[in-house]
Amino acid sequence: MKSKSKVIKNYIFNSSYQLLALIVPLVTTPYISRILRADGIGIYSYTYSIVSYFTIFSILGTATYGNKQIGILQDKPEERTKKFLDILTLRMITSGTALVIYVAYVLLFADNKTIALLQAFYILATLTDTSWFFQGMEDFKRVAVRNYLVKILNVAAIFLFIHKHEDLWKYVLSLSFLTLFGSLSILPYLKKYLVKVPNYKPKPFNDINIILQLFIPTMAIQLFEMLDRTMIGVITKEAVENGYYEQAMKIVRMALIVVTAINTVLLPKSSKAYAEGKLDEMKGYLYTSYRFVWFLATPLMCGVIGIASILVPVFFGEGYQPVISVLTFMAFIAIPMGMNSTSGTQFFISTGRQNTYTKYVLIGGAINVALNALLIPFIKSNGAAIASVAGEVFIMSAEFVYISKNKHLEISKVFKMCGKYLIAGGIMLAALLLASSRMQPTVLNLAILIIGGAALYFLLLLIMREHFIMFGIKTAKKFIKNRSGKPTCTKG
Repeated sequence: MKSKSKVIKNYIFNSSYQLLALIVPLVTTPYISRILRADGIGIYSYTYSIVSYFTIFSILGTATYGNKQIGILQDKPEERTKKFLDILTLRMITSGTALVIYVAYVLLFADNKTIALLQAFYILATLTDTSWFFQGMEDFKRVAVRNYLVKILNVAAIFLFIHKHEDLWKYVLSLSFLTLFGSLSILPYLKKYLVKVPNYKPKPFNDINIILQLFIPTMAIQLFEMLDRTMIGVITKEAVENGYYEQAMKIVRMALIVVTAINTVLLPKSSKAYAEGKLDEMKGYLYTSYRFVWFLATPLMCGVIGIASILVPVFFGEGYQPVISVLTFMAFIAIPMGMNSTSGTQFFISTGRQNTYTKYVLIGGAINVALNALLIPFIKSNGAAIASVAGEVFIMSAEFVYISKNKHLEISKVFKMCGKYLIAGGIMLAALLLASSRMQPTVLNLAILIIGGAALYFLLLLIMREHFIMFGIKTAKKFIKNRSGKPTCTKG
């Protein structure tokens, strides 16, 4: 019971930040889209895609590996301190190397040198980032509070300093520098968990083989996402097409962060359960996570498709009409990406099967790139959206075939969960499409669609007595009963 309570508490901390990360762009994106316009957003997107290659190398596989290993060593202060020093030293080496190479690239080859140089703060942020350690210790409160602060400062910086198209550099600086500030801000809290280990010399390359195995799928996922932007820029030579794709992906990412937040919380628990031989407990975490994906990814997919024609003109303003079709295609990525996050994090990585996971991610990424090359020349950013969905669907299918074939889980059980969610999501989608076709793109109408769609979806699930809804009602009743302070009857 205590374990379940801790999971819920950590999920609330993690997802509350994710919710803030969702709300902040809702506040800032309409403003930024109008100030910087599609070409400014496109320049930011392209330069960020380039620096992301270097931050991927900086992180290597240390974030996932660190989260997993610290989770296993939670109850061993000396061992976890040694592991922390090993990982931190490795990250300092990789980040320092990446920073030197990136600055050389900017000075010699970059087109927008000022913007590209400002993006370098992201590399410094990875060097000093220790959030993986706090996640492994299941101290999500510490990370969440840090992230709240960074997001609030980011909003303030945008509205205080960015007022015209030429302020693009200020926008990039505020995002990148505040990311570094956030990484630095939680360093003092490490002393709560670290102990003195006399005469210990860090061994940064001690587990390099395992770290590289984790690095390859992580790199591939982010690399292929960045390649979408790079290929759009290279093939179309139109900054606005990157702007369209970036804005559509921004909406989808905002939606998905709430879905995938559960995996960051459960990774240390799944890893620890597997290491201790508690396989049934680990399977329980997996089934819960898969159900959670159906529960939230289904309405997000259907909702985005249903309101796209109203959302885009209200949210982004004039000049973003092509985003409607890109966003509609991209919405289909919600369920497979959510499933892949769960399978990859809580099964393949927790159980040490990262090589198999890597193979599927690489093949899925190759499919994505091949379809990009075929589709972008003809349908531009729409082609990149379709290719991304196809790659994720392949990865999901391959992972489920492996898990089912080796009898680790009953995948049929995972798909039997989806019935109520697809019924409620389908009805919600039909209602949203009908309503949006008769509405003008205004803030009020958008709010009505979002609130009405969500209310309809959850009402239908309530009628069908869905698992999470009933659990939530039961928990709320218990909380209210306990808070009421009514005396309980005792037998005398």
